[in-house]
Amino acid sequence: MSLSAIEIQIQEALAKADEWVALLATYSDARLDKKLSINRTQQVMAAEQKEEKAWEFLKIMEEIIIHARVYKDENNIADMVDELEEGIKDVETYIQLPEVRQEIFTDTPTNQPTKRNLIKEDDKDQLSLF
Repeated sequence: MSLSAIEIQIQEALAKADEWVALLATYSDARLDKKLSINRTQQVMAAEQKEEKAWEFLKIMEEIIIHARVYKDENNIADMVDELEEGIKDVETYIQLPEVRQEIFTDTPTNQPTKRNLIKEDDKDQLSLF
């Protein structure tokens, strides 16, 4: 008997709860509040649609988020750098890299022979290469 996707998610949440609590504890309080709010909205929707397994998973996630908040407060864990700031850094790096590449490709050395200079119009030995 194979497990459904939601059953696998439930098992993973239970198995990795401690890891997830530790990770979530590095999030800002505002971010945890938002996660908890979204989770509770999803729980209501799952209950309305009679999705018992989905509701069970969301209930586990709610407990993990709450435990993370308590763990954060009890251990004075500092906030992790916001993902948005990290994303902006990645975008800035991505934008800067092509600019650097552009400079490399547009700066052609003048002392290098060009393809046209390498071909001699009257040289019959060149044909022997083909």
